[in-house]
Parts: sequence; C-alpha cells; structure tokens
Amino acid sequence: MMKLIFSVGVKRRVLLGCAMAKKNDMKLSFDWLVKRGAGIGACVLFLTNCDVLKKVTEEMPSDKKEENKDSVTADVGFLLTMSFAEAKAISPKSLFFAPFYKIAADEITVDSKDAFGQPKRVRAKGHVFLQIDYRDEVRALGQEALIGADEVILRGKPLMKRGRSVVEGQDDSTVFYIEGTKLHAIGKHRVTSENGVTPTWKNTWRDGPNPLLPALSPNDVPKEMRPSPLLPLLPGMDQPKL
Repeated sequence: MMKLIFSVGVKRRVLLGCAMAKKNDMKLSFDWLVKRGAGIGACVLFLTNCDVLKKVTEEMPSDKKEENKDSVTADVGFLLTMSFAEAKAISPKSLFFAPFYKIAADEITVDSKDAFGQPKRVRAKGHVFLQIDYRDEVRALGQEALIGADEVILRGKPLMKRGRSVVEGQDDSTVFYIEGTKLHAIGKHRVTSENGVTPTWKNTWRDGPNPLLPALSPNDVPKEMRPSPLLPLLPGMDQPKL
C-alpha cells in the first residue's frame, strides 16, 4: 500500500512539473525532479507523460543520422538518377558551367576564364557529380574531374550512365575522357548496368579521392587519343559507346 501511494505521489509530481514547464515555456530540469523525491527510475517511467522531455528522446542520435545519410548518398541507384538539384542538396559546392555541364562536388575551382569572365576550365574534387545536358542526358560520378568547353576528364573509379547503360571504372587510376559525345576509357573498366555496378564501389565513394595519386591533369589523357583536327578519327577511338 505504501509503495502504491508513493508511486501515485511521484507521478503527480512529474505531471505537475511538466505542466509548470509548459506554462512557463521553459525546459524541465532533471534537478527539479530529484529535489522532490522522483528518482531516476521515476523519471524514466513517466517520461512519456511529459511532452517537453519526450521531444528530446525522440531525436535520433547524431551517429545514427550520419549512418543513414551515408547509406543513402552511397547508393548507386540514387546517385546515378538524382537531379542536379538533389546533388546540390548533398554537396558543399555546385556550379552550372554553360551550356552543358552541371557540377556538384566537395570542392570546385575555376582554373581559367575567358575574356568575358566565364569559366574555360573547371576542376572538381571529392564526390563529383556531373550532369551533361546533351540530347541524350549523361550522368557521371567520380572523385576528380577536369571540365573544359568541349571535353571532360574523370578519375577515381568513375561511373557514367546514358540510357540504361553504365560504364564502370574499376580502379582509382582509371580515367574517362569524354570528348563531345564520345567516351574513351583509360585503364580497367567494364560496361554494365545500374544494378550491376561492383558492390564495393560504394566504399570507394565514401572514402573520397585517393591521396596517393597526383593531381588530375590533361596529361592523363594520351596525346594519341586526342584527335588532330586535320586527320580523321582512328578506328575504335570512339569506344566504348554508351
């Protein structure tokens, strides 16, 4: 009987404290409960009766939030189909490089500008998303990118999607050279689909750029792969096609 009376008394004190906190628009402190004989067990037991304290418990721990965010932003299906607006929302930096390129990444710098102050060459690094607005829209992912008016160089296990096809770079040093609508793959790569990307690719995406590699440079594309304007393309130079 004494135990029952004590429990009822404690509950009344907790509810009264909650009401006072709401009325005064202030946060109910744990000290208030302890001073009036409501121990830790009572505080936990009747927490659901106090909206002020309940709101605190409903918040997800920060480590869980980061874990959920990482799982979403490393999902290949999401990354290869997200819009530029979605990419901007999860990236520290973004840039529209007229007329074709929409870029989002951890870092974006303009290496050179034209006489009108418009970008001529842009460098992006860390979780690079690239949307190329050709007639057939292209989306690409990588860890480093050099983007010029008529060419793109990607590195860091790059992925490129057009239609239902995906070209996957299988090494940190693999380079994709996009010349107009043509793709040249330098290094280990394969043609697959969105669902066929190597499962461990997401780990590389989370880890970011390989710090052991030198800065991406135009010299990472062999000279013989850049066609001379006076000569026709060599057979197979436009492979693989998407």
